[in-house]
Amino acid sequence: MALLDFLVSIFGATMLLLFAVRLVQNSIERVKGPEFRRLLTQTRSPYRGAAVGFVLAILLQSSAAVAVLTSGFSVGGALSAATGLAIILGADLGSAIVVRMLSLDLHWLAPILLGIGGWLYLKFSARNIRQVGGILLGIALIIVALGMLRATIEPLQSSDLLPAIESSLAADPVLAFVLGAVLAFVMHSSVAAILMFGVAVSAGALSLDVGIVLVLGANLGGALVPLWITRTMPIEARRAVTLNVVLRGLTAATFALIFARGWLAKIDFAQIGLIGIHVYFNAVLLIYLPFVGLVAKLATRLMPEQLHNQNSERSMLERSLLDEQALKSASTTIISLRREVVRVTQLTEQMTKEVLTWFTMGTAPDAELLKRDARLVHNAGQAIRQYVTRISAEKLSKSEFKRMRDLADYALSLEAAADIVVQRLLNVVETCRNEKLRFSDNGRKEIQSIAEQLLQNMSKSYDLLVTDDVEAARELFRDKDELGALVGRSRKRHLMRLKDGLETSVATSELHLECLSAMKELNARTVANAYPILKREGQLLQSRLILEG
Repeated sequence: MALLDFLVSIFGATMLLLFAVRLVQNSIERVKGPEFRRLLTQTRSPYRGAAVGFVLAILLQSSAAVAVLTSGFSVGGALSAATGLAIILGADLGSAIVVRMLSLDLHWLAPILLGIGGWLYLKFSARNIRQVGGILLGIALIIVALGMLRATIEPLQSSDLLPAIESSLAADPVLAFVLGAVLAFVMHSSVAAILMFGVAVSAGALSLDVGIVLVLGANLGGALVPLWITRTMPIEARRAVTLNVVLRGLTAATFALIFARGWLAKIDFAQIGLIGIHVYFNAVLLIYLPFVGLVAKLATRLMPEQLHNQNSERSMLERSLLDEQALKSASTTIISLRREVVRVTQLTEQMTKEVLTWFTMGTAPDAELLKRDARLVHNAGQAIRQYVTRISAEKLSKSEFKRMRDLADYALSLEAAADIVVQRLLNVVETCRNEKLRFSDNGRKEIQSIAEQLLQNMSKSYDLLVTDDVEAARELFRDKDELGALVGRSRKRHLMRLKDGLETSVATSELHLECLSAMKELNARTVANAYPILKREGQLLQSRLILEG
């Protein structure tokens, strides 16, 4: 019974720790996601890249999250493998600093953070304030989870179980190294795993020697997490995370071997502490920074880009997924229709990214390709409407009929979105390029922020089409309103600049306002799939008007 209580307690504390780390990470991403994209994609120097990665890992409380973001931005050449590796090396050190800060005795801070965080999250409707509340709640829950772990592990010092485990791991450093890697990988968080090891060592449940080998293994396991998450991404997205696994794994294994052989016996590791050793190890890894370019060139040769995959992917997007045979049953009809709408969503998202790249990175879009994609979206929309008319209403239940209608309506919204991209946003880009016009510095930054938020909303909208998650729909609806507020503030600031007679604002005034209007409408069209989900669950008011009387 005592063993069962221990297992239940350790499982609950570990899950709470993982949940808390994820809560902090997600809340910060929702508040600062677009700024992270800009920071990463504008980084070129490996040293600046390491600094950016260091800061982002501290904010996100996870080097794996930074590595996955880096991989996403590496697709299409926005980030080179060398810069990506530098960012990840810096992020690993930032993650180690996070572990150091969280390992401090902060039990007195938990009630304060819970109170303030809960108040902000429950009493305010503004998205950013609620997310700040989520961040504070997450940090408080991390402190609570560590306290639970400590309280669970401390009584084991007098048991017979841990000495047996301790002696096995001490006698077999390879087993300890592999166990550390496996635990960090399974938990999908090296931060949580190393904090757990730190608690075990500080409670006397594990010796420092075993803890050091476990931590070195956890460094490898943490590097394997982003490699696993990005396994289906294109080869250029996986180069940096693969290089990180190789460098980190070889270095960690070498350190573990040197330590196990007793070649570092003169160093007083007790003075440094387990978490301090983790920080120093990640600082040592920065010696690879001057060589990231050379290592990346070698990786490019060993992992060449497979061009045919891109062409094949493109070809798949251009092919209709409507299945004539699926019309025989209601369930297969809905599945076929959903797959086709997902394809149209991907096409529309691809078009939007192409044109908004000019606003975020200054890269000129391919006008002919955009117009071709717009025709594909229109053809697909027409095919969807014809497909829907061939479905026998008697075969569909009321809920299935509503789902079919919602998918057809969303396809219509995507057609309108494609028109906005080609007829309005592309026109703004081409006018600016042909007439050599440029927005004012403040105006450009405002449009850039709105474009980044729009891309983030589109990605969430695509996920929602697959998941039908109510909470995700609520979040997307709030994000839609947040983008509308950004547009409103930009309009107001633009008019103030016109009033002050700023020359660049006067010259591009019409284009600036047209761009804001197009982005707001494009956002509304692409997140329209949140409405039927919220309406179905009774999460929407009938009217925003104040009732009379």
